[in-house]
Amino acid sequence: MHPVGLQKPSKHQGDSYLYDSCLDKASAATAQEAISTPEKADLFASLRQKIASQQGSDRRYLATNIPCFDKALSGGLAQRHVHLITAPHGDAAASGFVVSLLRAQQQSAEAGNKGQAPIIWCSPRFSGHHGHLCAEGLWAMGIDPAKIIFIHDPHPTRLLSAFEEALKTTGIAGVVAEYGLLAGKSDQWLRWAQRLRRAARAGDSLGFLLGPAAPSTGFETGWSITSKPADESQCLDWRPRWSAALLKSRKGSLASADICYCPVSGQLRLIEDTTAAPQASLPFTHQVHKPISGTVSGATSRTISGDNQLPSYLHHAAS
Repeated sequence: MHPVGLQKPSKHQGDSYLYDSCLDKASAATAQEAISTPEKADLFASLRQKIASQQGSDRRYLATNIPCFDKALSGGLAQRHVHLITAPHGDAAASGFVVSLLRAQQQSAEAGNKGQAPIIWCSPRFSGHHGHLCAEGLWAMGIDPAKIIFIHDPHPTRLLSAFEEALKTTGIAGVVAEYGLLAGKSDQWLRWAQRLRRAARAGDSLGFLLGPAAPSTGFETGWSITSKPADESQCLDWRPRWSAALLKSRKGSLASADICYCPVSGQLRLIEDTTAAPQASLPFTHQVHKPISGTVSGATSRTISGDNQLPSYLHHAAS
């Protein structure tokens, strides 16, 4: 009879697999009882420190400035990863959201003396599924179009191949690709997700995949962005407004919020923060007086937000 009360079967009784399995469970239970709770905490703390030291430069994030998103992402969008941004067909909200994140990425690069890092945007030349990019539109969103390198190819796999190579390249602020209808082929899509994830780990930038609803398996995060019309009380507010939802995160937390982007400051904010607070208290607004149409100078005027005025970097277009 074995000390734990199990009798080892004879060689004529077949496999001893049940006996060995029971012994393993008994040994594991004994070992678990031998480790006290404080020792377990110390053990897990040391393991976390070891993992953090091995990851090193991987633990870099781009903060979105939206508390619920940054909390769900444990700091922000992880660098050296690919993030999936989806939107309904014909809605340019996803493109605008990506541009706002690229603006924040550029500001972060300028703070780190890497302001000359370019952006690479891979797309079919005449797709238009999620809005056309033009020089004046990029200026209006606060991005210098001269810092964007466009790669056009009508074939989706060749386009993703260019995206993959760009992800591997160092010294780039961000890489964007529009995948079109390729996500409808599930087998190819999963293979591309794995390839792009490995490519992003080899580089040092942020990767964004832009297109219709698609499986987010294999990507760091998955987002759904839709346009949000302004209320009647906000008819003079020209800042883009979106309903953003974090549908998938490898951190395990999800979130959603109605957000507003200010091209003047280059920051995302909650819509409730911009509407509830007085305009004078917002860091990127100022009060100006503009005569109502049809009145002479000095007649009755109304006060509007300074964000509704032409930004300083657009003065070249008006002159």
